Amino acid sequence: MMHNQYIQRAYISNCVGNLQQYEIDEPAAIQSRSFALSLDSGDVVEAPTKGSIVGEGILSFSGGLSDQNRSDAQNAFLFASLVANKKYPLEHQGQEWYLLFREVMTNAGWTPVSKYYSNLEVAGTSVRMDKLVLEILGSVIAGVAVPGPTTALMLKVAGDAIAALQKRDTALTVYERNLLNNGVGGVTAAACTEVNGEAIMAMGAVRFLRRNTSTKVLFVDVDVRNVKLYRGETVFAKNTLVADAARDTIRKKLGLNAVSKIEEYDI
Repeated sequence: MMHNQYIQRAYISNCVGNLQQYEIDEPAAIQSRSFALSLDSGDVVEAPTKGSIVGEGILSFSGGLSDQNRSDAQNAFLFASLVANKKYPLEHQGQEWYLLFREVMTNAGWTPVSKYYSNLEVAGTSVRMDKLVLEILGSVIAGVAVPGPTTALMLKVAGDAIAALQKRDTALTVYERNLLNNGVGGVTAAACTEVNGEAIMAMGAVRFLRRNTSTKVLFVDVDVRNVKLYRGETVFAKNTLVADAARDTIRKKLGLNAVSKIEEYDI
């Protein structure tokens, strides 16, 4: 027992040490605005109410997800995105980006229990990125070993979060600004919920290169000719012990990014 506890402490210490070594860019400027930071106390699993722009991702949360789990998911996701953006910003580095993102998420306390990566081919010359990423996320959620009602809930949460975003100019502007800052684009959709007290996050991602200065990516047709696309699919399960130990380090590393690159909204 003592040996196992020593191994566990060593693993947690190693994860936190890894987090401290990662580098991210400092945020340029912050536009002051108001946004919600907590779930309504009356939320229940059957009534999802929150969506969130986190960097280049659209995260959705079931109503029963705890405030701490939601905050940890947002901060870990943003930190992992910023680390990967800084080290692998180029179009041809899509796979490296994805693998580093997943590594940082693991060190932040979100263990990938299933994962898939491949090149992505789409028919035609253009595609709606919001529809494409939701389709990818749907295939991820379909493979999650959770009860049927939970699967349906996660799909509904993700679809509602993206649909609501189209009507939320402020949140959509934050998303487009986050994307514009990087040049190489990615659209990620994730659905977070709790199953038997365990927080899980199903994530689908597509990565591409913006060849013009347009800030419009979602809800418009995007030209994908001669652009390398990839799809990434991962299911993360929260390791509470690691996440608890990593929380302060991530917050300090994020600094003002946590304010400038995250926007919550009702769905």
